[in-house]
Amino acid sequence: MTEGSSKKQRCDRVVASHDLNRKPRFRWTVELHEMFVKAVNELGGPYDATPKNIVKLMDDEDITPEHIKSHLQKYRQSKDMISTTRSSSKGKCYATITLYIFGKIN
Repeated sequence: MTEGSSKKQRCDRVVASHDLNRKPRFRWTVELHEMFVKAVNELGGPYDATPKNIVKLMDDEDITPEHIKSHLQKYRQSKDMISTTRSSSKGKCYATITLYIFGKIN
């Protein structure tokens, strides 16, 4: 990657804020998220990984611990929602199969 394209890619991550008193918004690109997920997995998963260690593994000068904290929180919530959905749908499937086998459902 050339230095010019690297600078352009970094500029794409930071989006101007409408409020002049606020910091520019940080945008997570697909590549950054993949780096984040890789770092989290190397550290043992979303509940074992800490923002400080994730920042070290990602080694990107634009990412702050605050960016990581927020993204990790959202990542953990999404993992919780996925596991909750899977466990509740397995229970429904099991109940339906059980009722069908025992003749409760035609």
